[in-house]
Amino acid sequence: MNVPFTLAPGEVIENEIPPSPKTVTYYAVKAAPLFGVWFIGLIIYLIYTYKTSEADVRSLLFQALALAAFAYLIGIVARWLWRVDVSQRDTWLTNKGLWIQTPKGIEFVSYGKISGIKIKEDWIQKALKVDEIEITYLDQSFVRKIRMMGVENPHEITDAIQAKLPAVQA
Repeated sequence: MNVPFTLAPGEVIENEIPPSPKTVTYYAVKAAPLFGVWFIGLIIYLIYTYKTSEADVRSLLFQALALAAFAYLIGIVARWLWRVDVSQRDTWLTNKGLWIQTPKGIEFVSYGKISGIKIKEDWIQKALKVDEIEITYLDQSFVRKIRMMGVENPHEITDAIQAKLPAVQA
């Protein structure tokens, strides 16, 4: 097994979580409404400029708004494509914690630092049976969140992680 990190002494990989082949489909479907809104906005813009052939301040402001919205859309799509690319990489469970690929690089989260784990589901994720697991952990007294996107059997994965968590002392 070829892993992009170095294991600590005594650390053993117990399970590799492969990415779901449906992840790209999920994000394409999730992005579709945004493209629809942009397309309707473009049609409205074309009708507006056709009706108002004279150049005035309102036309200039509307064009500036349309260009700003287009730039914002490109930024959102680029971020989604980055998330899809990252979600297609693997995640590993070891006897000491999790190694998770993120946009910032590969991160290690010790089981002792994890404060919560939940499965995030929306209607598209349920329809495509592609889920996202959100892990909340403490890092130098800051609460952080990390996500594993595009997993197909999240309940098994969350059960495996929760079995490794230290018992909460009352």
